[in-house]
Amino acid sequence: MSDISHILGMTSCAETCQGDLLPAPGIAPAADPERSRRYGRARFLLCLTEFGVLVGVLALLTLTGAARALLGFCATPGEPLWLQHLAYLVMIGVLTRAALFPVQLLNEFWLEHRFGLSFETFPAWFWQWLCRSALFGVVVAALLLPVADTLRWWPYLFPAWCVVFLLVRPFLLHTLEQRLLNCFYPVRFLRNETFTVPGLGKTTLPVYEVQVSHRTRRAEARIQLRGKRSAIYVTDTLIEAFSDGEERIVIAHEFGHLYDREHLESRTAAGVAQAQRKLMLGSVQVLAGALALLSMQFLAPRVGLAEIHDLAGFPLLAGLTLALATAISPLLYAEARQDERDADCYALAVTGDVENYVSVMHKLRQMNLEDTDSSAWSRLFFDTHPSYAERIRLALEYRRRMKPKTKPPAFRGWRHVQRHGRR
Repeated sequence: MSDISHILGMTSCAETCQGDLLPAPGIAPAADPERSRRYGRARFLLCLTEFGVLVGVLALLTLTGAARALLGFCATPGEPLWLQHLAYLVMIGVLTRAALFPVQLLNEFWLEHRFGLSFETFPAWFWQWLCRSALFGVVVAALLLPVADTLRWWPYLFPAWCVVFLLVRPFLLHTLEQRLLNCFYPVRFLRNETFTVPGLGKTTLPVYEVQVSHRTRRAEARIQLRGKRSAIYVTDTLIEAFSDGEERIVIAHEFGHLYDREHLESRTAAGVAQAQRKLMLGSVQVLAGALALLSMQFLAPRVGLAEIHDLAGFPLLAGLTLALATAISPLLYAEARQDERDADCYALAVTGDVENYVSVMHKLRQMNLEDTDSSAWSRLFFDTHPSYAERIRLALEYRRRMKPKTKPPAFRGWRHVQRHGRR
């Protein structure tokens, strides 16, 4: 579940804003900058370690010959070949998840407890980890099986694989993931919210409350864009901590994503250009898969593989694809940050409530314990939202732009007024 704002901030900017733009009364003080910085650094290092372990394990399974041994182990006489290959892919997934377990335990459980963001028990976290691993592991193995069995014809079948991936991905995200989350985080209907969206008119969306307070103190919100079935999801921690005015800012931000997708990206020149950039960046991700396949054709004879379709090399192929896709992720994250800025601009324009916008940012910064100053590497490979400082500057610029001019114009003399009147 992606949150409404990956709040990152600077102490100097926060202090400036306290003098220039005060948060709403009753807002809790900002989180300790040093504590937030330590949490941000630890989380960044653990995420980096997790990615390194994932790619490293996949590569080593091929390079050390372990994948070939697994392939031989799954070659049960009398069993269909596709079933043998499916068992092989499932075992690759099991070994990879087992290698990732210590890092994910530190990142998702220990670190959250260490900094007071989570209070769920280890058995509860472990059961959720097992269910997530089993469900998505089996689904991914089933999706990769046709790819693995047809690798010898990849130059001809690659476009078909891409089409299938694009068709199946929404199902994985919106159906399986949602049902899995509902098992651990109950969802209930909260209310309907209505905003006037330019180009769409008065639009009403249902708002659902996700109960997370039994596991975490984080506050998050997101919109699920599914045509007529679009909906907004907010955590009960956010509902509990935010005032009515602050909730309206959050909901308006989510409506901003709807405005961006349904109006700007289809009916305005700048929006169409942005949609084309997103399509191009999606194509670049597909290019990462093609480059990985080309690299494997070059590497196969050099690492003891007969051909590219030798399934002992499939883990290395997966690792190369992940590495190349990550190499271009900064472009995708930059586009995601632009989407969030557009949604912020919509929220400010439709509500005109700068004070509540700022207090939303302060509260999210405190409740989610976000880093006060993210590193350049974190911004490149992990940050999908503008920084806290950027969002505060956006609010200040909006307030200055919309502030009415109270100073009367200078009097130029009667002659000028008469001349102006004759004109």
